[in-house]
Amino acid sequence: MISVGSLDTPVEVEQCRFTQNANYGGIQDEVWSQATTSRFIWAHIVYRGGKEGEEAEQKVGQQKVDFYMRYDETVDKIEPGWRIAVEKDNRDLKYFYIESVAEVDGRHKINKVTAIAKDNN
Repeated sequence: MISVGSLDTPVEVEQCRFTQNANYGGIQDEVWSQATTSRFIWAHIVYRGGKEGEEAEQKVGQQKVDFYMRYDETVDKIEPGWRIAVEKDNRDLKYFYIESVAEVDGRHKINKVTAIAKDNN
């Protein structure tokens, strides 16, 4: 059971939107913007195991992370494919790409968002 007092890390949820590029090739630009009405959501972060894979002929480390967030209407709208930004050391942002969202601890109490951080972002 997660208590409200353990929700101690402010995180920002972002969603990706695509905009048309000025080029005639139809290439779209990726634009990440705030996805929830409140800027920050308080979360409890649990770092799980990691692994190493290969993307574009390059080794990439991956860290699986669970974010536990108190249920409210804005958290209920979070979808896989979005990302979570966490500030580290008061300067840099670390991005976690959402894989799944689940309800835990009974109905409408806590949501668990599972995400992956890659060391190449």
